[in-house]
Amino acid sequence: MLAVRPHPTVLLAAACGALYVASAAQVRTGTRTALSVAVAHLTEPVLQVGEELTAAGHDFLLGQRDIENVLGQVAELRQDNARLRRENQLLAAEVALLRQGHRLLAALPGVGDDAILARVMARDVLVGHSLRLDRGSAHGVFLDAAVLGEAGVLGRVDRVAATSCRVQLLAHPSAAAAARIVGVEGEALLTGGDKPALTGLPPYTTVEAGLPVVTTGSEGIYPPGLLLGTTGEARTEGFFTVVPVVLAAKPAEVAVALVLPSRTRKEP
Repeated sequence: MLAVRPHPTVLLAAACGALYVASAAQVRTGTRTALSVAVAHLTEPVLQVGEELTAAGHDFLLGQRDIENVLGQVAELRQDNARLRRENQLLAAEVALLRQGHRLLAALPGVGDDAILARVMARDVLVGHSLRLDRGSAHGVFLDAAVLGEAGVLGRVDRVAATSCRVQLLAHPSAAAAARIVGVEGEALLTGGDKPALTGLPPYTTVEAGLPVVTTGSEGIYPPGLLLGTTGEARTEGFFTVVPVVLAAKPAEVAVALVLPSRTRKEP
């Protein structure tokens, strides 16, 4: 087996070190030995660094908790901000509805105290030609009740539920209303569809474009004198004069409608 023999110089240095440590352990300075004093001086920086590291770690943990608290508060503020934004949007919508309702009532002062102000819940203007309102039989809405917008007649109620109703617009293919042209003799029938028009006037009746078309009330649904629209360029077809009509009310822009008391009072 290979034996390792230390160099004599190394052995001598080790022996001197051992004698120094042994003598330092015997020498006292006050109540402490020289060795303990030396060890204390050597370990003091290490202990100080350890205390500083401990304090730094404690501060880091406190800072981490503070950051977590701040992040939590930021998240809560963001949620509150989103909620307030939604509430502001709803309030703005309510204000817009109130303003339109106020304008509607101001534009139609003679409709009577029984008229019902309703909000448009849904609309199918292009295909079904209908609106759904948030008022129904529980609020006094009946079948065939006339429905008005700020600009004029929208249509009539053709279906009623307890808390809602459906409005058949004048643009519906089966819609019709007895009408007359302001300044022109005779009554005509306004028919709906993609191109609403007045029929039933005598042939070659002179009709200027842009004249108001109003209800006569003879069909028993719409009260007389309500604006339906304005005339276009008249033409004679067979035994009658046909007058295109540009409808006054724009269902796509209506948010609030006025439901008049039904003249026929049909139960739903």
